[in-house]
Amino acid sequence: MKKKRIAFLVVLYCSLSILLSLDPVTYDSSYYAKYESPQGTLFLSYSDNWNESQLEDLYKELVKNKHGEEMNLLQEVRVMDGPSPSNSMITGIYHPFISSITLYKGNEYTDAREYRDTLSHEYGHHFAYSYFPSHHFPFSKWAKLRGLDHMPVHWNSFFNYSVSSHEWYPQEIFADDYVLLYGAADEAARSSVYSNEAFYMGTQHENQKLDNVLGNKELQQYIEEETGIKIDEDRKLKTPELTDVNDGSLTFSVEKKKNVAYRLNLVDYELYEITEDESGIVTFSNLDLPENAVVSLDVLDLKTSIGFHTQNIRLQKED
Repeated sequence: MKKKRIAFLVVLYCSLSILLSLDPVTYDSSYYAKYESPQGTLFLSYSDNWNESQLEDLYKELVKNKHGEEMNLLQEVRVMDGPSPSNSMITGIYHPFISSITLYKGNEYTDAREYRDTLSHEYGHHFAYSYFPSHHFPFSKWAKLRGLDHMPVHWNSFFNYSVSSHEWYPQEIFADDYVLLYGAADEAARSSVYSNEAFYMGTQHENQKLDNVLGNKELQQYIEEETGIKIDEDRKLKTPELTDVNDGSLTFSVEKKKNVAYRLNLVDYELYEITEDESGIVTFSNLDLPENAVVSLDVLDLKTSIGFHTQNIRLQKED
């Protein structure tokens, strides 16, 4: 990590230290259990359903997310017993001024694995503020490379935050980008593709109206250069391009990877293909395509259970 980035954050945190008194959990020492990670992060339980061993498991889930020196700046991870006081639907929140993650509903979720997705997303906020502190501004380089110029992004989230607009806040977009590029991942069984379980359980970006970050090479290169943390090759997955339309088949140019599942969504049914080689071509055959049909694809890398949904594609048959 660049020293200038750390220095910037230290100054920011100190200058805004008055805000610490506004956080309802900052100075609460009535925890049930505590675990301190090797990096010095405190894992605190405010639920009698969570003990020290479970907090250590939570730390083990956290470090499955790819990280660098920014991990040393994370101060605390807290497990609260009930729902968020601001919104019962919220499972976690990141406090940027004190580098702290709060996880809610500890009375319902008692296994660290149940917090994996939430923990990855909230750590994505920590990652973003550690390396890209201006990402929530429209003039940031990240925003430009992410293609947000002409999108209805809510840049005023610090002053006008609403859960109903969650997917359009830049902070939330970046956090989900982190989940897809660096977050903890598991393999999906090939057999679960045809029952749709793999797609249902897979990890996608909350905002499917945005361009696919897994295929944005320029943005990925920028993030790697700024952080020094490489994005694993098996995370990269370009958006399929329709290359051939016939009466009974559709052919797409896709990522040259094995074990990627593609679900073709038609009006009345779905078809599935799993890549067996690295040809970069997927063809769906024996189709009954109506005039001006509209299709879309769900894409899922079975090695990581990470994927995305494409925009609708209107077909034009060749004569």
